[in-house]
Amino acid sequence: MTMIQDARVLEWDGRPSQGPFAETTAEAENGSFGALGFQPWNESLTPFADEVQRPVTESDRMIAEAVAELHDESFDEAIAYLAEETEQAVADRFDNELPSSGPERERYADAHLSAVRFEANQYVQGLESALEGMDVEALSNDQLDEVLERLDPRTSELTPAGEEFIGSLVRKAKKAVKFVANTAKNVVKGVGKVAGALLGPVLQRLRGLVNPLLRRVLSFAIGRLPAALQPAARTLASRISLEAGEEESLDDEASSPANRTDVEALAESFDLALAEAMSGDRIGEIEHESYDGYGSSGEGYDGEEGIESRELEVLAEARGVLIDRLRNAGDEEDVAPAVEQFVPALLGALRLGIQLVGRPKVVGFLARYIGQLIRRWVGPKLSQPLSNAIVDTGLRLITLESEADELASNEAGPIALASVVEDTVRRLAESEEYVFENEDLMQLATAEAFGEAVASHFPPRFVRPKLQQATSLGGTFVARRPRSVRTYRKYSRIPEVEVTAQIADTLPTFGGSTLGAVLRAAGVTFPIRARLHIYQAAPGTTLPRMVRMDRTASGRGYVTTNNVHPLTPGAAGLLLREPRLGVAVPAKYLRSRHRIAVGQRFYALEPMGAAGALALPPGTSARAVVARVAPSRAWTKIDLRRSRITVGFYLSEADAQSIVPLIRQGRGAPALLQTLTDLYASMKRSAAGQQSRMRIAREDGESFEDLALTPGRVLSQELVIALRRRLRAWVLPALATWARTNGEAFARAAAHPDAGVTIRVRLTSVPGLDLLGQGASALRGGSNPAAILSALRGTPTISITVDPGRHRR
Repeated sequence: MTMIQDARVLEWDGRPSQGPFAETTAEAENGSFGALGFQPWNESLTPFADEVQRPVTESDRMIAEAVAELHDESFDEAIAYLAEETEQAVADRFDNELPSSGPERERYADAHLSAVRFEANQYVQGLESALEGMDVEALSNDQLDEVLERLDPRTSELTPAGEEFIGSLVRKAKKAVKFVANTAKNVVKGVGKVAGALLGPVLQRLRGLVNPLLRRVLSFAIGRLPAALQPAARTLASRISLEAGEEESLDDEASSPANRTDVEALAESFDLALAEAMSGDRIGEIEHESYDGYGSSGEGYDGEEGIESRELEVLAEARGVLIDRLRNAGDEEDVAPAVEQFVPALLGALRLGIQLVGRPKVVGFLARYIGQLIRRWVGPKLSQPLSNAIVDTGLRLITLESEADELASNEAGPIALASVVEDTVRRLAESEEYVFENEDLMQLATAEAFGEAVASHFPPRFVRPKLQQATSLGGTFVARRPRSVRTYRKYSRIPEVEVTAQIADTLPTFGGSTLGAVLRAAGVTFPIRARLHIYQAAPGTTLPRMVRMDRTASGRGYVTTNNVHPLTPGAAGLLLREPRLGVAVPAKYLRSRHRIAVGQRFYALEPMGAAGALALPPGTSARAVVARVAPSRAWTKIDLRRSRITVGFYLSEADAQSIVPLIRQGRGAPALLQTLTDLYASMKRSAAGQQSRMRIAREDGESFEDLALTPGRVLSQELVIALRRRLRAWVLPALATWARTNGEAFARAAAHPDAGVTIRVRLTSVPGLDLLGQGASALRGGSNPAAILSALRGTPTISITVDPGRHRR
């Protein structure tokens, strides 16, 4: 039985009659591309049913409302920053991240976090004691705010990341307290001090979640894969959805190409667990449980077994063994047994490949197939030409020269072969179940996975022309620190590109922003000439660690995490005219730099000449630079429960400061309005592409972020267009009026030390939202659109505020 695809033939007995390698080692001539780029990963199906399987209870609604209240991007960022700072502290202390140094790195990271742990526990305990027995329902909102502010901790002894984390925790605690107090006022009137009775268990739950959260931050920092924060959150996630289009559940065994070092999932599980307590659900159990292994005091790590895995350490060890086996093998030695021993370690670290588990015949076939094809490059005489060719592709550009020489003479070839093995297995493991149940489909998938892996990690001269990814560049992806717990790959060529304003404004980046917005926030003027550095994520890769490792290895200071962008086929086509060098990923891996996929590719720009505004200023922390260069953005939150809409605008420090002189000259209103309308228009472009910034909280406990989904799935297209049009008709005239008379208020906010300015337009008593919030049938187009369209013609109450700094709510 044979299958033929693009001149690749694979026989079922594992003997490939033709592979992806070029028949000669001569330089391949530049040729036209076949299919455009890689095929995008399939979006896995959401774990939440399309239709509600049981009636939505009052508890469900309360939990959903609590989650919506708790959700705060700054908390996600604070966790990521704390993990990044802890990781940096460990890296400064230890020269490497080898698996053998795991225990020492763990102890050091734990000591680094000890002050944050102490302050967090002290604050929550103090809050619990101060509010115990207090009739918070009798306090007005302002009075309650004053009480809570008096309890704010003083954290002058903490690190910058520690202070940011404690600040975000304080804000979350205040939200929880006020939610419980207001709910008791509105829902349980006349029963007595209900809020006081509920606050005790809520704050106990919060205190019980702090240490497990910090333990998982430690896990991220040293390269381990933490489990979900709270088992109850996994059950709860089946009842409500945090985000629309979120295909990945909190189940650790979910099949996904996600890189599981994901702080956003950790923050989500934290909110879910706390929201469960805030709703009054399981209060009787809450008072007696030990909070994931912690006692009610929140001290100690007893019982924390199983919260994390050492699968990345196991993979690093297995990868090192494979490299050694390939390096020490004899000429054309059969390496299939070595490949077969490596596969289980890789599948464990990927947290996917469930379809391959328990299929020894498939794994055995895969090992034989790869072993047969790579044996021509195994052995001292055979691997040396490959190693030399890799160095010739520009390896010295991305490594120290001594390191490149060592790789050329010793390991470059074996490392490339190990990378091919790893990428082949990873790509194949992403296949659907049915592929492994059909021999023809599995053969085809294996051949395609191997061909793509070879094209990524072999010099073009050894790859068939039809498979080459970037013939004009002639580079290859090289594994950096392959024996480390968290490796990554970097492209061996660093091309020079010219980026115009038109190109930059066309290229999307993380969070729904554009490359142009990011560069302008950094003070760049167009056109810009820059060197383009290209990376690929491996299991365990985080962008902060990758950036730091690359900066250390090269001695360059051009890269910050904020300057790393997704290299999609479109971006690669515009910047390099090589679309096959980009990789298409599901939209959820473009929402945040904290959630990336294995195999995803990225680029960073190193400005040349006078355009070095992106360079890291000496003596300034990377985090401080990132805070100052956050790009301008706009977002919308629609609260169907309260018939309220908030439209937010964040103007970067650079954009805000460019408007202030015009305000002083009396000419600021047109410039301010132009900036705001451009940002508002960017939301529409974002929603039409891969990323939406419209978040909607629904009465039935669900939430979603994209109105413009398939018609009938969420809103009919008619209602989508009508709602967007009416929202624009309400917001833009209000902004025009506000901009004429509030220039001085904007200038005062821009003068504040916090970077940038946030403007929020709040629409209350919004006509028509009550009809949209009547249930799932309305949102799926089942209600009478004419009634909703008629209601949308009304006028809401609109207020506009301006504040210094960046606020995400």
